[in-house]
Amino acid sequence: MKRKLIYLISYLAYSAIYIARVNLTMANPELVSLGIVDTVQIGILGGVFSAMFASGRLFNGAISDKAPPWAMISGGLALCALSNIIIGFFPPFIGILLLWTVNAYAQSMLWGSMLSVMSQIYDESTAKKRTAFLSTSVAVGNIISILFCTWLITHFDVKYAFIIPGVITLILGLAVAITTHDVKPCGGEEKHLSMLELLRRKELCIISIPAFLHGIMKENISLWMTVYVIDTYAIDLRESAYYLLLIPAFGFVGRAVHQVFYKLFKENEHAVSLLGFMLCIVFSVMLVAFRPSAFYSVACLTAIYAAVSMINTSFLSIYPHRYRHEGNVSSVSGIVDFVTYLGAAVGALIYGVMIKSFGYDSMFISWAIASLLGSIVISKFVKIKR
Repeated sequence: MKRKLIYLISYLAYSAIYIARVNLTMANPELVSLGIVDTVQIGILGGVFSAMFASGRLFNGAISDKAPPWAMISGGLALCALSNIIIGFFPPFIGILLLWTVNAYAQSMLWGSMLSVMSQIYDESTAKKRTAFLSTSVAVGNIISILFCTWLITHFDVKYAFIIPGVITLILGLAVAITTHDVKPCGGEEKHLSMLELLRRKELCIISIPAFLHGIMKENISLWMTVYVIDTYAIDLRESAYYLLLIPAFGFVGRAVHQVFYKLFKENEHAVSLLGFMLCIVFSVMLVAFRPSAFYSVACLTAIYAAVSMINTSFLSIYPHRYRHEGNVSSVSGIVDFVTYLGAAVGALIYGVMIKSFGYDSMFISWAIASLLGSIVISKFVKIKR
């Protein structure tokens, strides 16, 4: 019973941090119209978030192998809450930038420790399954954020899209501290590898390339989807929310069906990633070649997001458990997540300028190219593993 409660609280907590992240995406049009930020500054916020999150995942990944999970998770949720609540009072842009950076670091403290919790309360096979499904909290958080933040913005004020998610994460931080205070970290094994030893592993170096490339797409779909639909099809925020719900909904589907393909490909998560990259190529090209309606464009975006979610589940939920017996589950997830969000940061910083100069098609074309390169690298890796 206690394991189920821990799992439930962990699921809710990780969903909540996405509400405290996607809220910026949903608030973007209103913030721009009010003159609080502009398009280039949106790109800067997205890029800085990804860069700090990436750095934090690398640093906190190593710490989380040995630090008490409840302290890392609850501490991250508390910082996330504080930064969002203060942003709701809209300080000057430099203040928003600093607070959003704190939010990014705070959110980087959670996943590695959650993997440690899963590896401690379940056996290896069960931990992989539970962690794979735990990753669906990303999509659930996105869905809730689109609905909830749209409601807050349209019925109350845009500031509540930051203040209320902050209060929610604070409450869940307390719940995590109560339920997981006696769960120990997983890095006490004698075979535990140092970060330097891990970085020398050939397979980790190879995995880092497609991880970086899929990161270019992952966070930027969420960052730009609202502005893209509103700018391209001249629809209001409330109407766009109904379309945009399909994206995280299919993200949930992509993560949920991962286990189906994982079993189909004989528990080879890299083969699932290869399939995901190939799907990204197809739908990115379709998005550029045809654009008859908002529904068609959102359908292509949902398919890309579902495919990226499959890739992300392979990299961050399944692959790190290969290092369970060395006690490096959190460290490996931190390394892979670091390069993933490094890709997201590079993409966000570049896309703010690209979209302003060349339009949204330039971003979609870059996704097709990144997916092609990812397919080539991961296919060679699958061949090496065979």
